[in-house]
Amino acid sequence: MAEAMGAGEIQRVGIVANPRVSDGYVDRIVAVLKKNGVEVAEVRNDDQADGEADMDLVFVLGGDGTMLRASRMYPGRVLLGVNLGKVGFMSGMLPEELETGVEKVLGHGLEVQEYRMLDVRVGGEEPSLAANDAVLIKKRPHQLISVDVSISGEELFAFRCDGFIAATPLGSTAYALSAGGPIISGDAGCYVLVPIAPHALVSRPLVLGVDQVACLELAEREALLSLDGAE
Repeated sequence: MAEAMGAGEIQRVGIVANPRVSDGYVDRIVAVLKKNGVEVAEVRNDDQADGEADMDLVFVLGGDGTMLRASRMYPGRVLLGVNLGKVGFMSGMLPEELETGVEKVLGHGLEVQEYRMLDVRVGGEEPSLAANDAVLIKKRPHQLISVDVSISGEELFAFRCDGFIAATPLGSTAYALSAGGPIISGDAGCYVLVPIAPHALVSRPLVLGVDQVACLELAEREALLSLDGAE
């Protein structure tokens, strides 16, 4: 769902930069913001965000990986990416239009696209969020894992496979697509569960509603869990 953010709503912002990004890019954004009377609440090139900081917008300098990291650092905040990475699928601004792009946003506002995130829980641990995908993957390269799958408390099936991918609509074009999952519209109210290299004659990805809870239980051998590419 897209919503409009008016120019006057942007009064306090943050900046997240990939550690490999030159400080010059950050300085250029800060200069434009200060010229327009916008307060810079914090600048980060690590994962230690101030969760209490009140910000209207967060500029993200880097590639898609940096955008995913920022989405976990600032859940629910509006993110605007400047593509300084390789792909930049999630970024809305190019480095050569940095100053003009920031001026345009401050002067005319922007359209905000909302994306759903996965709520991932392991045992009794605190929940974690994933914007793209959560990947359960075997720990030993030469061994399959056994996974029991249930949906909203109902046992569905057991799989011997390399692992499973749970992907949001945004993440459906990433690893899940490579594993045979469908491409899902960004505004669809669902997520997809995709087995990785299942040892089965018939296997299909599952498209689940946002209210359906998928439970994956390891029945044999150890596995690793990765959220948006980070363990």
